Amino acid sequence: MKKETILFNCYLFRKGAQTTSLTSIATTKIIERVLIKNSLPGGLSSLVCGGTDIGKSICQDKRIPLVSFTGSCQVGKQVAQTVQSRFGKTILELGGNNCIIVLDDADLTLAIPAIFFAAVGTAGQRCTTARRLVNFN
Repeated sequence: MKKETILFNCYLFRKGAQTTSLTSIATTKIIERVLIKNSLPGGLSSLVCGGTDIGKSICQDKRIPLVSFTGSCQVGKQVAQTVQSRFGKTILELGGNNCIIVLDDADLTLAIPAIFFAAVGTAGQRCTTARRLVNFN
């Protein structure tokens, strides 16, 4: 498949939590490097900064066909209802229900310790605790 086909109408922008702006910037830089490494424009992914007002605008904007949200069940319900009211689609990871995906070419000597720590490293006392594992090996 040609890259032009893959990229048609495909653009990612992220809005991180106001309390994690450095993490959002670092993640955006990682995504940019991966895109460039794969001969894709780094600008296909951008970071949007702001508060609740920006999140609400994203959910209400009919030009955004899919909204992915990770966070609390309470806010996730608001996101789902707002996006659904304009017949948009959502992907929701709510209440600490995080997933790790291991591809078939993953270095398991790195992946296994990371998976273990993500699942039990803080005894489930953080919202990023892994609860699901998808393994393509």
